[in-house]
Amino acid sequence: MSDSYLQLRSIRFRGPTAAAKLDFESGVNVICGASDTGKSFLADSIDFMLGGSFLEEIPERAKYDQLRLCLAVIGDEEFKLQRSTSGGSFQLFDLSEGDEAKPTTLKQNHAHDKKDNLSGYLLDKIGLLGKRILKSKAKGTTQSLSFRNLARLVIVQEGEIQQTGSPFWSGQYTTKTSEIATIKLLLTGIDDSSVVPDPGQSRDNTRQIALIEDLLSDLQTEIEDLGEDREELEEQLERLERSIESRRKELSASQKALDELVGKRRELFEKNQETLDRLDEISDLLARFRLLADHYDVDLKRLTAIQESGSMFAHVEQVACPLCGADPDAQHLDETCDGDAEAVVAASKAEIEKIERLQAELGSTVSDLKAESEELGEFLKSVEAEYDALNEEIQYSVGPDVTEARASFSALIEERSSSQKAADLFARYDKLVARRTGVLEEDDDLGSPSSEVTTGIPESVAHAFSSKVSGILKEWHFPGQCHVHYDKESSDFVIDGKPRSSRGKGLRAITHAAVSIALLEYCQLNGLSHPGFVVLDSPLLAYFKPEGDEEIALRGTDLKERFYDYLIEHHGQESQVIIIENQHPPERIKEQVALTVFTGNPNTGRYGLL
Repeated sequence: MSDSYLQLRSIRFRGPTAAAKLDFESGVNVICGASDTGKSFLADSIDFMLGGSFLEEIPERAKYDQLRLCLAVIGDEEFKLQRSTSGGSFQLFDLSEGDEAKPTTLKQNHAHDKKDNLSGYLLDKIGLLGKRILKSKAKGTTQSLSFRNLARLVIVQEGEIQQTGSPFWSGQYTTKTSEIATIKLLLTGIDDSSVVPDPGQSRDNTRQIALIEDLLSDLQTEIEDLGEDREELEEQLERLERSIESRRKELSASQKALDELVGKRRELFEKNQETLDRLDEISDLLARFRLLADHYDVDLKRLTAIQESGSMFAHVEQVACPLCGADPDAQHLDETCDGDAEAVVAASKAEIEKIERLQAELGSTVSDLKAESEELGEFLKSVEAEYDALNEEIQYSVGPDVTEARASFSALIEERSSSQKAADLFARYDKLVARRTGVLEEDDDLGSPSSEVTTGIPESVAHAFSSKVSGILKEWHFPGQCHVHYDKESSDFVIDGKPRSSRGKGLRAITHAAVSIALLEYCQLNGLSHPGFVVLDSPLLAYFKPEGDEEIALRGTDLKERFYDYLIEHHGQESQVIIIENQHPPERIKEQVALTVFTGNPNTGRYGLL
């Protein structure tokens, strides 16, 4: 087992027009100062350069496209890692070769027992290359140890240091076995390479799990690209549903009003057409009646002429026939002519009276039609005026309101559709996580309880390590007797009979820091492998933001001073601890630590990380 340890020497951000660098030294490093100056981003950046897949996006990062992290192996060479801020593979520079060093590419993804990737390269430096850790205690399967299994133990970010769960376990049941196996490896120096998988397992879900992991990775990338918070997205969908329902009612009311007006306009149009048709019909009738009147006039004139001629003929004196000379009495008029002049005159008179009666009736009908035409003309004007007013209201008032309501409703529907797609990504992610868990549980179920591999930290080692944590807490003047024991069930520690997870977040942060420091020291004292450094973000949270009576009381103690005194005493050139805090360390120890202060003031000192 190698006792080689790593230390950070510097981290540097580079861009086309900007550069920023922060140096680290052996021993205790303290980065402190104002909020929003990049302190937590520093821990995130170190993690990213040690194989993390994602670098947090902050406005100040926009000027930089490259990161460099210089490290040293104690008593050995120094080397530099270079990587794009967008991620991907790494470039390795051996600093012993000076500026002429040619870079070697290190792959991002871990490969077992190979040094052509970052994980394998770093594991080789600390003597853990090729180690295996238990993956499934039921199946007895193992997985290759990756540096990422160690990174979460030595780079403890603010959100993790105050979490309710164990410092050794992320809280994911699917990874609990491997995470506890990693701790066992560090504390005992023994890996799980000798574990033989159960031959009775006929089903191999490795490929299925790998596929699910790939799909989860793709979904995670899509979710990160969205930049949406899940709770905010759900609240947004609820708001959109309420807005859509409200807008639907408004649109329905506006559409109903529009439909009513359009219906009235249609009725007016039909009345207008009916009136025009009737006027055309009257016009045709009047034209015909004028022709009929003319016929009546012609008939009257003809009949009058007949009447007058007949009357004259009836009173003319009878004379001898001019042709044959026959006397009037011998002319036989009844045999050659059936007309009786008096009868013809009488018939003409009767016909004249009939026509005059028809003329009177025709005149009355024409008068009635003209009167009706005038009334219809006035009615038509009122219908057209009402139609124009209604049409104007539809075009310039109600119509635009409906159009606007419809456009607004459509915009809300599109926005909901977009948000729903984003929510569906989270739902698909949850389903895949559930599927992965089901497959893993299925794998575990295939093994019988009697065949399970014994896991966890051995009792004697757990006791020794708990004593180490207890000693550190006592040195820090942590309140109470500081009796510490490791609870296998929760994979966490019980301090003075009270579970660590049940304390306030400030005390959880301090005790998490104690466990992380204890892990480093235990490995160093026993010659066991460990990355060799610890980065702690906000371990003294109880001093900065106390909550509850227990933490408020703690603020009046000297724990903060004892915390730094202990680190200075126990971590010199052969060790490295990096503390990221809001508050400054005690004034008296500032010369004993590598102190960097982010002022947050562009006119005083260093403003921030970038």
